[in-house]
Amino acid sequence: MEGVASKLSPTVLVLALICFFLPFATFSCQGNKVAAFSGIQLATGTTVKQPEAFGLVKKQKVDPEPFAILALLSVLAGAGLCFLKGKKGVVSSGVMALLAIIFLLALRSKLDGQALQQTDGAIQVSYGAGYYLSLVFLLTAAGTSVYSFLAGKGVRLPAPQADGDSQFCTQCGARNSSGNLFCRKCGAKFD
Repeated sequence: MEGVASKLSPTVLVLALICFFLPFATFSCQGNKVAAFSGIQLATGTTVKQPEAFGLVKKQKVDPEPFAILALLSVLAGAGLCFLKGKKGVVSSGVMALLAIIFLLALRSKLDGQALQQTDGAIQVSYGAGYYLSLVFLLTAAGTSVYSFLAGKGVRLPAPQADGDSQFCTQCGARNSSGNLFCRKCGAKFD
């Protein structure tokens, strides 16, 4: 599984990184779109053009969101750490994926709170495909890492209990005749 995890983790982390270029958050007022931002725009900041009366356009600078920056950096670090040899690469990239998930959830909470507090609920925030896909890819990377870590630790399910005519090996789980002194599959001695 470690081989699969070492190939899957970089792929899903790069896909999560690509999702930062997709729509992340859209702000709307009474169903009318006010502004939309990609993950990169949230992380780096941008300028928004706001129409005013008589056809005038006002430019407003939007500062970078710290949680978006931290999420983006975590994804980049996780993608880089995937290339470390052995379990260190898989586990450290999984930890970075978990951190990115935490930062994305904190970003969502902050944006929702700011929209509610600053506009008394007049502005609603909806989250786009980029946000949700990045979460899915990051969860996949973290899950792969956890599975690879546990598989490497030799975590096994308990062996099934023996019935009257057979017994199961506690080492490999193979079914054996009740009279066998050793497992037919792995050779472990029965008690």
